[in-house]
Amino acid sequence: MYKHNPVTEEEKRQWVKWLEGYGIEKFLDAFLRNAQYAQSECVQCGEKIYLDVIEGCGVPDWGTASGDYGCIDSPDTDLDGAGSHVPRTLES
Repeated sequence: MYKHNPVTEEEKRQWVKWLEGYGIEKFLDAFLRNAQYAQSECVQCGEKIYLDVIEGCGVPDWGTASGDYGCIDSPDTDLDGAGSHVPRTLES
């Protein structure tokens, strides 16, 4: 089973150094090719959800095919609005 290990500060620094050499646009193209519209199932409401990188200006967010980014079953849902969808992971 996949085990998530937190990224260290040193790993982050190494990655940033690599990214500076690789180029932001090349990275964005590769990231979009591999991540944009990836699909999962929300563990809270059970709906099929899709990862959207561009809509959030580079901040990935999960939404439904109809463009609904809020999950009515999220524990963060209140009178101010709906919380976020949560994708199923390898561990869930």
